[in-house]
Amino acid sequence: MNTDSVIKIKDLHFSYGGPKILEDIEIDIQRNEFIGMVGPNGSGKTTLLKIIMGVLTPDRGSVKVLGNPPSQSVKEIGYMPQLTPFSRDFPISVEEVVLMGRLGKTSSIGLFNKTDHLAAEKAMNDVEVLDLRKRSIGSLSGGQLQRVLIARALTCEPKIMILDEPTANVDMKIEKDIFELLKQLNETITIIVVTHDIGFISQYINRVACINRTLVCHPTSELTGETIENMYGSHVHMVHHHHED
Repeated sequence: MNTDSVIKIKDLHFSYGGPKILEDIEIDIQRNEFIGMVGPNGSGKTTLLKIIMGVLTPDRGSVKVLGNPPSQSVKEIGYMPQLTPFSRDFPISVEEVVLMGRLGKTSSIGLFNKTDHLAAEKAMNDVEVLDLRKRSIGSLSGGQLQRVLIARALTCEPKIMILDEPTANVDMKIEKDIFELLKQLNETITIIVVTHDIGFISQYINRVACINRTLVCHPTSELTGETIENMYGSHVHMVHHHHED
C-alpha cells in the first residue's frame, strides 16, 4: 500500500440483500487530500461512508483505512453527520457537545479526563468558538452550530474527517467561512465532504468522487457540467476553477 494512502478501496460491491447499491468501487485517497463526494439521492454516498467507518461490511472487495480494516481505524476518523443527533432545545452547552467527540476515544460513558478537556478546548479554539463554550446550543446561530459540530469531529484528533453536507441550510457567507476553515484544517487532515454544491467548493477541493452505484473520480479542473449531466441525468453547475500552486 502506498504510504501516502489513507483510504484504499478495491473492487467493492455492496447490497442490502437486493439490487446492488455499490458496484466495482475503486478509489485511493491520499494523505491531506480534500475530496468532494457527489451524487443523487440514493446513489450510495452514505452507504460508502458507513463502509469506510466500519459500520457496514461490503459483500466483496477490499477496504483499507490508514492501512487497516475500517473497524480498527474508526477512532482516527472525525465524523460530522448532516442531521444533528440531538434536539437543539436539549439543555446542553457547546463544551459538552464538543466533548462528545471524545466518546470511544478515551471514554465510553462520559467520564472525561483532563486530556479530553484539553482536546475539546483546542478544537473549540481552532474553529473559533472557544468564547461560546458555556453557551447553550439552542442559543447559537446556524453558522455557530456548524462550527461547534466541526469542533466535535475534531476533538477525537482525527487523521481523516468526513463531513456530510456541512453547510446545509446556511447562507453563502457562512458557507464560505466554513470552507475556508476546512481548507485550513486540510493542511494536516484528510477531508471528505459530501455536497450538492460542487460549483462553489471547486475552489477548495482536489478531486470530485462522483457516485451513482459506481464511482468515477475526477480532478476538479477536468470535471464539467456535461459530465455530471451524462452520469446523473440532471442539470448541475459546471465545476472548473483555477488552482494556484
